[in-house]
Amino acid sequence: MAIKNSVYVYIDGINRTPSAVLPLKTGNFLDERLDECRLSLRAIKKKNFAPLTPVEIIINNEFYLGTRESRRTIKKRTQTKHFIVANDNATETQIGSGLYNHELYLIEVTKIAECVVVDTLTFTNDLGRSYTANATVLTPEWEE
Repeated sequence: MAIKNSVYVYIDGINRTPSAVLPLKTGNFLDERLDECRLSLRAIKKKNFAPLTPVEIIINNEFYLGTRESRRTIKKRTQTKHFIVANDNATETQIGSGLYNHELYLIEVTKIAECVVVDTLTFTNDLGRSYTANATVLTPEWEE
C-alpha cells in the first residue's frame, strides 16, 4: 500500500515545476475570503512575474496497492486550481548571475473581476408609489 502525490505548476503556460519548492502552502476558505497560495520558486531566469499573471496548479493524489511493477490503483484524484499572481517578491541568487528566487503570493481568479470597469446599476421607483395612501385600518377581533 502506498500513496503517490505529484504537483505540477504552470505560470503563464510555462512549466515551472522543477523550480517549485514543495509542499505548497494553500488556503481553501469557505467564507468570503479568497483562496490563496504561497509558492516559492528557486533559480528562475525571469526577473519578475507581473500581477494578474495566470497560474495553474495540478495536484494528483494516487492510492495504490502492490509494488511499482505490479501496482493496482485503488483511488486516483486530480485537482486543478487556477490562481493569479498578486505579489512577487524576487531576489537575485547571486549578484550578476541572472537567476532569481521568487516568493509568489497567489489568489483565486475571481479577483480579476475587480479590474473590470462596468456601469453602476440602480433601481428606482419610477411611478413614485405611495403604499400608505389607500391603506385600510384593521381592528382586531377577540373571542372569549
